[in-house]
Amino acid sequence: MSRIMRRLRSPVFALRLVMGGLLAACLPFAGPARALEAGSDIVSGVYDPTAGSFDSLEVVNYVVGAQRFYEAGYFGQNTLIANVEAGHIWSGHEVFDRSGFGLPNSPALSYNATSDPLTSPELGSVDYHATMVGNVLAGTGDLGNGNLSLLGAGMAPLATLWSGAIATTWDHTPANIGSFEISDASFLAPYKAFFGGTLGRKPDVINSSWGFDDPAAQAGENRILDALAAANSTVTFVRSAGNGGPAAAPGTGFNGITVGSLGGGADAHPFLRKSDFTSGAAANFYNPATGITVAGVRAAVAIAAPGEDFALAAYLQKTGSLRDYWTTSDPTNNLYFVNQSGTSFASPVVAGGVGLLKDAAYGNVNLSGRAEAFDTRVIKSVIQAGATETTGWDNGQHLVNGVVTTTQGLDYAVGAGRLDLDTSWTIYADGTTDVPGVAGGAIALDGWDLGTVAAGTPNDYFFNLAFSGDTQLTISLNWFVDDLFNDATGTATYGSFANLDLEVWSVVNGLFDHEVASSDSFYNNSEFLRFVAGGGSYGLRVTFAGMVYNLDGAVGRESYGLAWSAVAVPEPAIWGIGCGGLLLAAVIFRRRRPVA
Repeated sequence: MSRIMRRLRSPVFALRLVMGGLLAACLPFAGPARALEAGSDIVSGVYDPTAGSFDSLEVVNYVVGAQRFYEAGYFGQNTLIANVEAGHIWSGHEVFDRSGFGLPNSPALSYNATSDPLTSPELGSVDYHATMVGNVLAGTGDLGNGNLSLLGAGMAPLATLWSGAIATTWDHTPANIGSFEISDASFLAPYKAFFGGTLGRKPDVINSSWGFDDPAAQAGENRILDALAAANSTVTFVRSAGNGGPAAAPGTGFNGITVGSLGGGADAHPFLRKSDFTSGAAANFYNPATGITVAGVRAAVAIAAPGEDFALAAYLQKTGSLRDYWTTSDPTNNLYFVNQSGTSFASPVVAGGVGLLKDAAYGNVNLSGRAEAFDTRVIKSVIQAGATETTGWDNGQHLVNGVVTTTQGLDYAVGAGRLDLDTSWTIYADGTTDVPGVAGGAIALDGWDLGTVAAGTPNDYFFNLAFSGDTQLTISLNWFVDDLFNDATGTATYGSFANLDLEVWSVVNGLFDHEVASSDSFYNNSEFLRFVAGGGSYGLRVTFAGMVYNLDGAVGRESYGLAWSAVAVPEPAIWGIGCGGLLLAAVIFRRRRPVA
């Protein structure tokens, strides 16, 4: 049985505690029962231990636009979110108390492989890091009588929460706090159960805030997760990008949403700059058909979210990665870690946001009952097309013979930019909600489609209204790398990888006349454009440009998710190229090599 070590990517672990009552005395509670829009949210702000207070606070839920969902009555109550990492979420903290809603504490299910005390002595342990991540995903913070703490409520505060654990043992030495080992069985058990479904249901979202070095996504774990995600398209896999250097696995995989971190709470526009620690280098690409690895050519990060200075539920008992660092097994449930930063926390902000989107898909009249609305390729495209351009955003767009062109697709550090659920709602529920058929058609100014494109026959989409003036177009295209999971062996094999391209055309007399923009990256399974178009009629085109590799004899057809947003520019703008257009842990892990 193989064993793989992970270790902290952050060189320093800073820990501080603050009494929940101290913060609650300074911050308002929510209003009437279940009225979370009054301010029951995850907060970010620098805590000064000498002053015993925060310098300032940002409500992360509102920074990323979640209030749009809360006001419509969507708090995640119809969705199921699973978290899989080293340890389990602790259900005893006050942020997971749901008694005021007549519900048991979260998580509703804790799942891991069968523990062997000899080979897996710590498998299934509760851990501080998973507890903080769970707070971001679906903390409720019920204070009784339906009132919720400002500290308590996560992104999807009424979602059903599941917990999966994969660590067989932790390294408890000071130099490697947070490092852990896994086995083949411990890794596979929760992922296979959650992707495939357990207790009669699949999660809508799986979040993972852990990582290891695998820059070309060749490791068995990465390939298994890609294959499971491709086989279960309604289960959206969200994972942290890592802290420093290239993205960490499983964030270097293809078939999920990899999240970078943003900071800047003190800026005029909070969380619009990338965090200094967030992974921002291009990932490598390995071609299994040729055996060749090409360095630094993939944009692995899909999107970014706030990831700095959070105040989160503290787990203080003597299990998990910090087992040897508590003097007592303190069962107190009203303590919080403050000044917590990392992409491990940015990832559950996005995962919780995806939970809100899918909650709307269960209940919104335009989306209800439509399986296409739950597809990961659609969800990923919707949040990317809705993203806000961040400071210094650059996806390599430039003019080539008058055509706005990128061969990179996404910004290496922040992907499409900052998560904006408000705009994503407009795209997801208010515009075109899946074009009839699979091959294009007429579209509104905002919307999405799940389509299938054939080699040699592009799919064309025509905006049903001409742009009256300068208009910012944001368009995202995503598809799966079709790797295959073998249930009998618990392994994955390479399948096929199609090369799709995204184009924008000027339309004259109902026909595509000339190309104006193109996202044409060879090594990614995402294409993305953000630019300003002048007045006139336009269309979108998805093309099948061939195969990157084809080891399973796939036919020349590929399914994809496409989403777009067209917003009028209020003041005259020059035809332009966008180039300067939030909970990971202070812990994330990577492969540990032997130390002499």
